[in-house]
Amino acid sequence: MTKLCGIVVHWHAEDDLRALLDVWPQDPRFEIVVVDNGSNDEMAALCADRARLVTPERNLGFAGGVNRGAAETDAPWLLLLNPDARPKPGALETLLEATEGAPDAAGFAPHLENPDGTSQHSWQLRPLPSLPQLLRQALFVPGPPGPAELPAAGTAVEQPAAAALLLRRSAFDELGGFDEGYFPAWHEDVDYALRTAAAGGRFFFVPDAVFVHRLGGSVSPLGYERFLLAYYRNLARFVRRHHGAFWALLLRWLLAAAAWARIVLLPLRKPQRATDRAAAARALMRLSRAALSGFPVASSGS
Repeated sequence: MTKLCGIVVHWHAEDDLRALLDVWPQDPRFEIVVVDNGSNDEMAALCADRARLVTPERNLGFAGGVNRGAAETDAPWLLLLNPDARPKPGALETLLEATEGAPDAAGFAPHLENPDGTSQHSWQLRPLPSLPQLLRQALFVPGPPGPAELPAAGTAVEQPAAAALLLRRSAFDELGGFDEGYFPAWHEDVDYALRTAAAGGRFFFVPDAVFVHRLGGSVSPLGYERFLLAYYRNLARFVRRHHGAFWALLLRWLLAAAAWARIVLLPLRKPQRATDRAAAARALMRLSRAALSGFPVASSGS
């Protein structure tokens, strides 16, 4: 009987997906579903005999891909996995053991590590952001970090990253899954964590279930400009849904002003993700216009 189903939302990350499938155990307790939102190679051959492949007619985004993958399995536990995250030996078994000791948990966060073995816990295990912290993100100030030290086993986590996150199927269904309005990605996991907390659910940390995570595999193929538009459009959507239209409007005004301030400062500092200063300037100008116009409706794409 399948006890845990890995759900991988794939988008142009064939090498990462291949590495993940190579280490996925051939064990009837653990199945894996790949939702292909966009690929460069023949996915059927890549997934053959190793994963159940779902090929939507359009790019569903991360949230939509998670929901579609969940619909493909009856497993009581859903393990969300980015293609660039893969379990170390014994990690899946350790997660299952954790579920037996916390019957009311909404989910469990394994321990994400960089390929060099250093921990990602300060990025992975974050508190839910307050409204002031969300507004500061419009000024390009990062959100609140997670703990400085690695937490103990069983520590409650408010906002675990969805790069590798085990969810109780019944709680997932009760919440209606992920909100597909956060397209193509970013902030859907924050939204889910906030709704989980509002429903009285909690996530717990399992440090002995270790996953290697390359971190940021989808940003490079997306490009700096599309990343900015997606990230901040979804940030504004999150603020509007959970704090109201006034604060979302203020956030968009702050963002437009901050984008122009960054353009002025480009001779001194180029954004790390941008290919060059000219591309960064174009991306920031478009971000400013989009913020002032309320952001265009997200559309699906390859």
